[in-house]
Amino acid sequence: MNLPILARHHSVGSALWLYEYLRDNTKPIDAEWQPVADGIWITDEQLAYRLDVGVATIKRWRKRLEALGYVYSELVRPRYRKLWLANPNAPRREQTLLAAPATGLVN
Repeated sequence: MNLPILARHHSVGSALWLYEYLRDNTKPIDAEWQPVADGIWITDEQLAYRLDVGVATIKRWRKRLEALGYVYSELVRPRYRKLWLANPNAPRREQTLLAAPATGLVN
């Protein structure tokens, strides 16, 4: 699997831990954006528990990955989000939030 995120490890920083956790919980599909955990709603608190870090750290990491175009999140309820990872192997890969799936509430 091609991981262009590793080429930008200086700008990603420790958010790479969150990216790797999300990638491990994503089934590869042939689409530009891959749903994390089959589209199940996830809270920052759950991610913080799984990665053994604080909730503020998860929020900071998620926002950094979103700004860099590797992750897209959609707020579906207060505290609950659906997450997608950008597919580096998609035939036509555009790392912009405009190309992200948009169905519902926004942050």
